[in-house]
Amino acid sequence: MKYVCIEGGNVISLLDYQPNVPASVTVVEISDAEAANLDSGTHIFDVASGTVVSKSSDAISQENTLAQNGQEREFLNSTDWKVLRHIRQKHLGITTSLTEEEYTALEQQREDAAQRIVDIE
Repeated sequence: MKYVCIEGGNVISLLDYQPNVPASVTVVEISDAEAANLDSGTHIFDVASGTVVSKSSDAISQENTLAQNGQEREFLNSTDWKVLRHIRQKHLGITTSLTEEEYTALEQQREDAAQRIVDIE
């Protein structure tokens, strides 16, 4: 058995022992299988009904989009310095660390990554 602790309408913890909590915290007992479903990310604990329910396909799709967006943004953030270095080197008239072909390829990769970022409303 596992125990879901709820306070203020929000899940605050999932425990594998029955906790001794203040009156402001509600404890709901769930099965190990339900806890495994929560851990897998395919289910959520619905506070209103006090049960473990499957995530909607929309919620799963949105989570996948957020993860993909994060990867694309990380790529953009981690390559900013290369772009800035190239621009500074060109401005100063010194030999660039990237060839023009490498710089163009990097900028194309960055543009492709930026185009893959999806706005979520």
